[in-house]
Amino acid sequence: MRAGHWQFFRFLAGGVANTTLTYALFVTLGLLMPPLAAYTISYVAGIGLSYLINTLFVFRTRASLRSALQFPGVYLVQYCLGLAILALLTRLGIDSRLAMVVVIAVNIPVTFVLTRYVLQGTTRGSTSKWQ
Repeated sequence: MRAGHWQFFRFLAGGVANTTLTYALFVTLGLLMPPLAAYTISYVAGIGLSYLINTLFVFRTRASLRSALQFPGVYLVQYCLGLAILALLTRLGIDSRLAMVVVIAVNIPVTFVLTRYVLQGTTRGSTSKWQ
C-alpha cells in the first residue's frame, strides 16, 4: 500500500477519535445550553486535541510555533462552515444531533486538505504531500 494511503487512514482514525470525543461533549453540553453554544465549546476543545493527533500521529511532523499558530485557521474555516450548516439545518427543524452528523460529513474533506497544507508546509525535507 502506498505511503499516502496510510496517511489518509491515519487521518481518518485520528478524526474518528477526535470527532467521537467532541461529539460526546457537544451532546452533553447540549443538555445544558443551546446547540450553537454547545457546538462552539466542543469545537474549541477539539482544536487542541486535533493539533496533537495530526502532528504526532497523522502527518508525523514536529509541532512548531508556526504550525500551532496557523492550525486554528484551518478550524476557523471549518467552524464557520459547520456553524452555517448547523444553523440552517436546525432552522429547518432538523434535530441538532442529526444536523451535527451532517456538519461532520461535510467538514472531513475540507479539514484534510487544509490540515495537510498547514502541517506539511512547515516540514522540511518532505518531497511528497502523501507520505
